[in-house]
Amino acid sequence: MAIFRLNAKPPAPPGVGASCLRRTFPRHPCRACADACPVAAITLSAAGQTIDDASCLRCGNCLFPCPTDAPENLTPTLRNYQADRLVAPFSACITADELLMWHFQYAIRGVALESADHPVWVRVVAELNLTLRQLREPEWQIFPPTPRAVNPLRRHWLHIPEENVQSGRVSAGRRARRALLSSFSEYQLSLSLSLCMACGACARACPENALQITETALAWDPARCTGCNSCTAVCFSAAIRIEHQLQAATPQRYPFAVKTCRSCHHTFYTFSPEADRCHICQRHAFAMREA
Repeated sequence: MAIFRLNAKPPAPPGVGASCLRRTFPRHPCRACADACPVAAITLSAAGQTIDDASCLRCGNCLFPCPTDAPENLTPTLRNYQADRLVAPFSACITADELLMWHFQYAIRGVALESADHPVWVRVVAELNLTLRQLREPEWQIFPPTPRAVNPLRRHWLHIPEENVQSGRVSAGRRARRALLSSFSEYQLSLSLSLCMACGACARACPENALQITETALAWDPARCTGCNSCTAVCFSAAIRIEHQLQAATPQRYPFAVKTCRSCHHTFYTFSPEADRCHICQRHAFAMREA
């Protein structure tokens, strides 16, 4: 059996793909991955994000809050579980976002550990339970670990199989999370009809088609929204905001009227029944478009 492979290629370094919001919209304020990184290995710039290969722990924390699945060459941590609970070994890097995916994908309902030995896990489980309470889901418990004849870390490194213990990874990213929580929405639309020009820029910028412009209305499907805020980044009238709020996913429609401007005679859309001039002509005090 070959122990060393001389032609083996090193793993690709972690990076950020073209779907990164900062690469699509240079002024986009997204910093979800950087805020999730426990060692500040992610640097933000107008051109996007870069991940320092030497500093990166490969913990996968940055994968879960990203709304567009932009991080590349990273995977969620492989974890052990037995029946309905996660079991040792426990890494130091864990987030409530990851545990929520374990809750829905593997029906996990707790962790078996000593609370004094893993204070980070205790805090994150408490954070998870706040979300589960809002979703009316069963909360997680912290179970006492089952005594083992072999130390869990030695068992892990020596590859000693443990009875009824399985290993797995969860799906990462807000898109995967939306697929599991389709009956709930974590983001709500706040739209100012007096400021909105019904130009459709927000719908064209939305990568999830949560916003759509029809011939008669602006349609909003909160079950699709990942909270990327691309719509707010392109709205030049600041008419739209996305607010983090967990509630039942209820689609909304904002009907508008199709009219002809009395000044320039162009067709325009408006949410105001009384409007008779398009949004551009309203901003020309001297009727420049009439000339």
